[in-house]
Amino acid sequence: MITHLRKQFVVITMSLLTVVVAFLFALSNYYGKYWDDFNDYRLVKMVAQNDYMTIPNDETIALASISSDKDIAIQVNNTYLSNDDVESLVTKMVKKGKKKRQLDGYTYAIKETKDGQMTVAFIDSDQFGNTFDQLLVEVSFTIFGFLLLTGVSLYLSRFIVKPAQNALEREKQFVSDASHELKTPIAAIRANAQVLKSEGQDSRYLEHILSESKRMEGLVQQLLGLTRLETGTAKAEKTVINLSEVLEEMLLNYESLAFEDGKMISETIENNITIQANEGQVKQLIAILLDNAIKHSSDASQITVDLKQEKKKVLLTVANASEVYPEHIMPHLFNRFYQAESSHHQSESFGLGLSIAKAITANEKGTITITQQDGQFIIQIALPAYQVH
Repeated sequence: MITHLRKQFVVITMSLLTVVVAFLFALSNYYGKYWDDFNDYRLVKMVAQNDYMTIPNDETIALASISSDKDIAIQVNNTYLSNDDVESLVTKMVKKGKKKRQLDGYTYAIKETKDGQMTVAFIDSDQFGNTFDQLLVEVSFTIFGFLLLTGVSLYLSRFIVKPAQNALEREKQFVSDASHELKTPIAAIRANAQVLKSEGQDSRYLEHILSESKRMEGLVQQLLGLTRLETGTAKAEKTVINLSEVLEEMLLNYESLAFEDGKMISETIENNITIQANEGQVKQLIAILLDNAIKHSSDASQITVDLKQEKKKVLLTVANASEVYPEHIMPHLFNRFYQAESSHHQSESFGLGLSIAKAITANEKGTITITQQDGQFIIQIALPAYQVH
């Protein structure tokens, strides 16, 4: 979770910085180009007004005069164009008019006298444009700056998520401590109730105490197990297991439970699919998925279980007919004791099951997803397939 928060912070920070830098870069280029064009126009206007260049220079300027008979005489040509090309450009510039100032990458100015004579001066506006070397330097500095900002964002993300990390660690520690503290009184309540029952003091209230204390013991054990999984303190020896056989074995038990609840389980299991994982945790994961499907599926419906291998991934899918949940609650179903509201405004708790399933899946380097499609509530587990070396 903390890693995910850090990634989100870096992505959001870098996205905003990229947008801001790109905007400032575009704005800088725009105003840089504007002032370059303004200075070019001021220069050619001065040359056109004076009818000559005051001092020799390396500016790519051309100066031409046009008589009242439309004869063109080139006075200066410091460009890379031939005289014929200069004459052609001058003719186009006169036709375009002196208010336009720009033509084919050239900035020009026109002076017209009362007797119909004109002087045209123009300059190559791209003469100081970016060369390949300049572009390479700019790209290099941009990449370096982006990497530097990414590093700074990663460094800052540690401090940003530190309060959340501390709060999460305190929460896990509290759950662990509270679960340990609750084990003793719950065990005492159950033991005393069993003593009363053995002495003949049997009643429905006593049975209810025994039933609820047993359920509380189960919840405490689940909380402790979830805390160990999330903190990485759970000892889980991994072995190569035949997931196909494990799943078939567990389905034999759950088919009878589903039948008692008026539901059916159908399975499609590929043979000899193997993974390297902790067998106890894998069995707990399968039990959670099947329990969840039986508990939350519609009455007299069918639960489908599918196990297959696609390349290097093993996919375990459990689907059941269900009420449709609003899409905005789907990502929250992995939260502890989350109350999910269906489309008919019925609320039901998913307890700790899916939280534990997510923790086990993450511990086995896999992923878990929940989707809804055609009235089906679908949970899919993806685990790395065992690769024989």
